[in-house]
Amino acid sequence: MHLKTLVLTTLFAGTLAAQQCTPVTGMVHDATGAVIADATVTVDTRPAIVTDKQGRFSLGCLSGRHTLLVEAISFAPETLPLNGATTFNITLKPETVTTAVDAVLDGSGLDTSAGEAAGSRTLNRQDLAQMADDPDDLQRQLQAMAAVSGGAPGAATITVDGFQNGSRMPPKSSIAFVRVNPDLFSAEYERPPYEGGRIEIITRPGQDKFHGSLFLTDSDTLFNARDPFATSRAAIGKRRYGFDLSGPFFSKKRDFTLSLEKRDIDDFAVVNAVTLDSNGNQQVTNQNVPTPQRLWMANARLGMMLNPKNNFTVSYTANVNSLANLAVGGTSLPEAGYDSQQAEHIIRATNVTTVSPRIVHETRTSFMWRNRDDAPHSTAAALQVAGAFTAGGYTGGLFQSHEKVTEVDDDILLSTKKHAIKLGLQMINNLEHLNQPDTFNGSYVFSGATVNGLNISGVEQYRRALLGLPGGTATTYTVNQGSPTVDFNQLRLVLFAQDQWKLTPHVQVALGLRYALQTSPSTFTNFGPRAGISWSPDKKQRLVLRARAGLFFSPIDTSNTAATLRLNGITQQQNLIYNANYGSPFAGATPVHALRTYAGNMMQVPSLQTHLGAEYEMPGHWHVQSNLYVVRAWDTMRSRNVNAPLNNQPTGPRPSLANTNIFQYQQTGHIHGNVLFVGVDQHSLRRFQIFLGYVRMDLRSDSDGAGTFPQSNLTKAGEESRPSWVNTHRVISIGQVSLPQKFTLSQVFNATSGSPVNLTTGLDTNGDGIFNERPQYATSAANAYQTPFGLLTATGGTGAFPRNAATLPWTVQLDTNLSRSFALSKKDTARTITFNARAANLLNHTNVTAMGSVLGSPLFLKPYASDAGRRIEFGARFNF
Repeated sequence: MHLKTLVLTTLFAGTLAAQQCTPVTGMVHDATGAVIADATVTVDTRPAIVTDKQGRFSLGCLSGRHTLLVEAISFAPETLPLNGATTFNITLKPETVTTAVDAVLDGSGLDTSAGEAAGSRTLNRQDLAQMADDPDDLQRQLQAMAAVSGGAPGAATITVDGFQNGSRMPPKSSIAFVRVNPDLFSAEYERPPYEGGRIEIITRPGQDKFHGSLFLTDSDTLFNARDPFATSRAAIGKRRYGFDLSGPFFSKKRDFTLSLEKRDIDDFAVVNAVTLDSNGNQQVTNQNVPTPQRLWMANARLGMMLNPKNNFTVSYTANVNSLANLAVGGTSLPEAGYDSQQAEHIIRATNVTTVSPRIVHETRTSFMWRNRDDAPHSTAAALQVAGAFTAGGYTGGLFQSHEKVTEVDDDILLSTKKHAIKLGLQMINNLEHLNQPDTFNGSYVFSGATVNGLNISGVEQYRRALLGLPGGTATTYTVNQGSPTVDFNQLRLVLFAQDQWKLTPHVQVALGLRYALQTSPSTFTNFGPRAGISWSPDKKQRLVLRARAGLFFSPIDTSNTAATLRLNGITQQQNLIYNANYGSPFAGATPVHALRTYAGNMMQVPSLQTHLGAEYEMPGHWHVQSNLYVVRAWDTMRSRNVNAPLNNQPTGPRPSLANTNIFQYQQTGHIHGNVLFVGVDQHSLRRFQIFLGYVRMDLRSDSDGAGTFPQSNLTKAGEESRPSWVNTHRVISIGQVSLPQKFTLSQVFNATSGSPVNLTTGLDTNGDGIFNERPQYATSAANAYQTPFGLLTATGGTGAFPRNAATLPWTVQLDTNLSRSFALSKKDTARTITFNARAANLLNHTNVTAMGSVLGSPLFLKPYASDAGRRIEFGARFNF
């Protein structure tokens, strides 16, 4: 039975070579030389195999680059690269001691796989144990690692067990290992590296014997720093607890894993706004507002051998969350917030069939349903005073989203002596049901005005409205009417082929082709070829040179389709009133309506990305690499008012419909530039491991996304700039050191230069319904503001002020973890207890997230919100 299981899993890896090649074999034992039976051995993301009673395993014939994960109860798990080695002699160390694995590899040098990605990392359970226990913090750390490919921070796609559709993090205790940025140029993958990278999570298989753990982490106000913008310390606390259990399920042919986790988070948002007192005088409002969260995470997995040729796995994952006082903080007052109930449930099933010694068929199916229900604190009209405060009701209203997503992936893996071929089909179907009464209660905006030739701020404009003074009308009043319900279906279908071709022992070629189509909107002509080559010029393969290129097509998001169906003039009608009387906006007013449409001949957004890289293995197994990505994307999404008034007056003549703004999604944007990544890592030392990387992003674009508009329909002057999501410089460090007395200290360091900030005037001087006009360079000091960019004025100036001109300060995040494990039984080595102390933002650096961007407002260019300060938590885990 062990032999059949080993053969099945080898075929599932998709890289079985010809029968005449030498198979990869090995033995697992402990430090005393005793063999370890029932250890799990996993190749890449495939189902685990189990060592026999003599501790032996066989992987058959493998070609290309693969990752081997070895795990056993009460031993520290280890991850090894398969770089042409044919024999392994693996020694696992007890879990209570943190040391490196002793492995004898019959082979050396770097892998020449053409599909290897820059900055790729595989994190095993030992690596993950030293990272954050809190899922949000863990996700932030993984996202920082994924950003080395040049992607937007926090934008990496998170997938589970080989499925393509993104999902939330499963419980950490259910994770076997994580692959960060696999071959992003493979035809199997959709998004180009500059869009965020990829995080692949593989959950743990069951065990032959019952094992599990209980855990608790706790954080108290006493150990946590005050919010940087709060005037007093809030009662911040976080408690996380749960269990996991694994074992056989009535038979050795079936196994199960269960994980359950609960988080009680008592956090606070800090309101830091400028409001008016009862006499109309400006005052600073600083308030700690509780934002409690109650979060549940669960995972259940059942694996079984249906027959010697079929391995079947089914799993269920759930996230159920209750959150309060969302959208509160910064300049938003408590009344403008809302509470939210959110849930995500996923059922996944995978079946692997061995067709022949060279052909494996894999089918994956999942069904996910996401529900979100928001309840606003107030149903009053929203009140937005630019650069000062937001009050009134929440504009989103009683929002409800019920999403059902079905995914089917079908792959065929073909292997020969020279080729590893993967053919696949991917199908994702989104069924959306939205109840979106956006702005049904109305929204007043005070963004500033010009009164008798004098520019006044939004807060002064609001003060005059309260006192009935000249210039006291609202800049705009907006209200939507009609039905809040939107239902639609979007289907995405992909066919791909990928070949890893070993041309010579020192040269490998990767070739791929991807075809994608989607509905809502319908796009069909999306053929994306991918190619890569790698070459090692020296016999020992200490140096590897790589080059890759790929044409990518990014699908159009469902949120854009929802907006066109909602604001089509029939389902919902939008009324926009300029210079509205506060309290009676329709009195004597002429409403301007708004429609949302797609431009004709929409297609998935194309981009061409190339990569040049070099890797070198230095003495002592220090590994250095340098990688350059060149990015070019055209026909990117942005919006434009195609029916803007011809005389810059909102009610003036227009090209088509009178008094109607037609906001059209177009593909007229561009992005270009390059991303440089250099890194060094060391993972062979027993007591010290380190990864250090630097990323420089030099990208320029004229759009920040589908919902952004150019300042003017007549000129592109000043539009090309850094995208809003680009941090030019980023330094990442991940390290672990074994201290005396069996303590282990780890750190994740992430420092980035600030994100761009777009400065605006708060005015709509061209009457197109978009309040994104940027300042102008003043010709005199009269009616102007002195800024770091020179004298600026809202109107009457000269020149084109650039988009995204300002920059937030650097962010610095240092997370650390100190842990120590104790054995509770000499006979049962699985019984241990581990204590740890973990710190997030240990340096208590003020990581600013927002600053005033409206010219002349009280908070202009002043930071007013940030990420949390230092948080310290203590934890204990009992393993049995």
